[in-house]
Amino acid sequence: MIKYQLFLLFAVNQFCFTSAACPSHWMRFANNCYLFVIRYPLDWINAMTFCKAYRAKLAEVKSASENNFLQHEARRLKGSFWLGATDVIMEGTWRWISTDTILSYSAWLPKQPDNHESKEHCLHLLNTYQSKWNDVACDKKFNFICEKSA
Repeated sequence: MIKYQLFLLFAVNQFCFTSAACPSHWMRFANNCYLFVIRYPLDWINAMTFCKAYRAKLAEVKSASENNFLQHEARRLKGSFWLGATDVIMEGTWRWISTDTILSYSAWLPKQPDNHESKEHCLHLLNTYQSKWNDVACDKKFNFICEKSA
């Protein structure tokens, strides 16, 4: 009986702790937790699936401050990362994939998105060029950022 009570106390404490903070290896910014996956680059669809396995989504940038946080980490990690927007449904109309909402904030490189060779439909945060956004072919393999509520 005591073992069961200790287990229950541990389980409750774990739940309370993880609901108030981010899981191990995730970084907190504002009310969200972010996982920067750099050891296993994936194409955009598989990166999205990976995030879903952690009850998360590819990062969806809603503000300049959030973008600055992601840019800073991208430069620190020296990587380029998938983000969660695409225009695969309608060329030139960029939407966050988890909510199907049009981007209200963006940080595109000059002259981007350009849909080079009619193949670029997924959003990419570049490590170079001041960590601005670019459209890239979805089958390329890159690092990626998962996001979920804290």
